[in-house]
Amino acid sequence: MTDVPGLYEALATLAAAARSAYADANLRVRSSGIVHAVVMTRWLSGERMPGPACMVGVSGWDPGATHPERGPVTCLRCLKLVSSEEPGPAQGEQLELFGI
Repeated sequence: MTDVPGLYEALATLAAAARSAYADANLRVRSSGIVHAVVMTRWLSGERMPGPACMVGVSGWDPGATHPERGPVTCLRCLKLVSSEEPGPAQGEQLELFGI
């Protein structure tokens, strides 16, 4: 495969614009009601792109499939991954072992 002049520069420009758009934002995939935490993931030619922390699939790395979201993270997997607190019952609450 031959090198296309300007291809790497174009990818770098797209990646930089995406990183800027998600600087202080969370992420929503298409019209989903779920808001994800953002982490930088490796994209084409080694560029870093914002992606969901839970690594949910995003339509083949399509940068147009995600949108910045200013609302709080609602994805339970993302919350678990980015939380510094151990998930568990509220203080004094006993979890039910068998739901009979």
